[in-house]
Amino acid sequence: MAKDKICINCNRELIEHNGLWLCSQCNSKEIQTDFFIDEQPPDDDYIFIECPGATLYEDGTNNIIGGVKFNDDNDPFKGYKIIGEPVFSPTHNKKRMITKEALGKIRRCQGCQDYTVRMRRKEGADFFIPSVKHPKRKKLKTIKHMSSAPIK
Repeated sequence: MAKDKICINCNRELIEHNGLWLCSQCNSKEIQTDFFIDEQPPDDDYIFIECPGATLYEDGTNNIIGGVKFNDDNDPFKGYKIIGEPVFSPTHNKKRMITKEALGKIRRCQGCQDYTVRMRRKEGADFFIPSVKHPKRKKLKTIKHMSSAPIK
């Protein structure tokens, strides 16, 4: 993979450093240090979680046909695997700050959680629950599954 990574200035091979491809010849040693600071929550009562994406189910069943399958539905710390390809909602947030008490209960961002619920409704994914704010609206806009996280 590194053979495909060539510096555009000196045509030397790039080296991977903390997830970045850098040219050791063209960049100073100061740039090659850890210049990304990990995000820290504002106080000790909160923690960041990473959203793995949404889950798609076969119509009328609990069979997962795409997206995230958690190894244990009751314990998100036991990990997950991706079935088919990852699925993200259009409002996906990679990281989300939650309270420490909610750590075992929340497994994904609000957008991907809502998307998972929307895809499971027996009325259909585009079914709209009547709203006082939008009395004339009858259907939700159809959305396509996204297999890459949306760019913000």
